[in-house]
Amino acid sequence: MRIFLAIDFSDELKACIARNIEILEGYIPKGIKWVNKKNLHVTFKFLGDVNERILEEIYASVEGVTGRHAPFAISFKDAEMIPNPERPRLIWYDMKDETDSASRLFKDVDLALYDLGFSKEKRPLALHTTLGRVKFARNIEWEKISPNLIPIDDIVQCKELTLFKSQLTPSGPIYSILKTFNLYKTNNYGGKI
Repeated sequence: MRIFLAIDFSDELKACIARNIEILEGYIPKGIKWVNKKNLHVTFKFLGDVNERILEEIYASVEGVTGRHAPFAISFKDAEMIPNPERPRLIWYDMKDETDSASRLFKDVDLALYDLGFSKEKRPLALHTTLGRVKFARNIEWEKISPNLIPIDDIVQCKELTLFKSQLTPSGPIYSILKTFNLYKTNNYGGKI
């Protein structure tokens, strides 16, 4: 079973991002595998192929971590071609977390899963939402295309992490939710509820 932890989006936000994918598709009709609207998310940690027998241990480990972290907010920066427009591999929205809460949560989740035998991440968390994977498109005039995208001013309130199962099919991956892990709630005085 192929699984990953993610920050999921509301349907309204997915629809907004999907409008920009449609705009991009109009300018770059070939050579890119665009992400399906229902699959848009922020990948938090990819766990890979996992035996179902350890799912309960994963649930307990992640729940133990999320229960110690408060909700946080992330926002959209500009859409980018990664690593650069001359040799792109991905098109994504870079995202930012002003408080660094996501990075602290990521480090704790990474450590908890390491204790279960998962490998530690070598790179720090890079919050992003993938729009498309470049297969063969070249000579994309990104500086002319990107100004046509609709700005996304939404602030994403991250109140939970979602564990997704990813089933690979010829027409693209199918994601299903295995479990959500709530970040703890605080009262108006900053105390844990």
